[in-house]
Amino acid sequence: MAQKIAITVQRAGTLDELMDSRFGRAPAFLLVEGDGPQVTQLDNPATTAAHGAGTASAAAMADHGVHAVISGRFGPKAFEALKTLGVEMWTAPSGLTAAEALAKFREGTLTRMAVEEFR
Repeated sequence: MAQKIAITVQRAGTLDELMDSRFGRAPAFLLVEGDGPQVTQLDNPATTAAHGAGTASAAAMADHGVHAVISGRFGPKAFEALKTLGVEMWTAPSGLTAAEALAKFREGTLTRMAVEEFR
């Protein structure tokens, strides 16, 4: 089974979109499965939530079978929810397109979030 990766983006579209640095409040996610060029767009329903945007976004990742998420940062509640769901979290520097972040992920040059970061 191919790994499904979600990338936070400023708007739904293609891998040419700029990443959004926020996980829970990113306007959209691009879902990439395996090495294929097919990208699925997913609007983030939690973008304007008064509370719980991170945990609601984490639930959306589980609902769509995501194995790993690439974003600029994860809040502590989103981190705990994703960790509980078994979803890997990777951080990418700001200013990258989704394609650039995905390339860095595949090269192994992104930073994986660790439990120690929230202690």
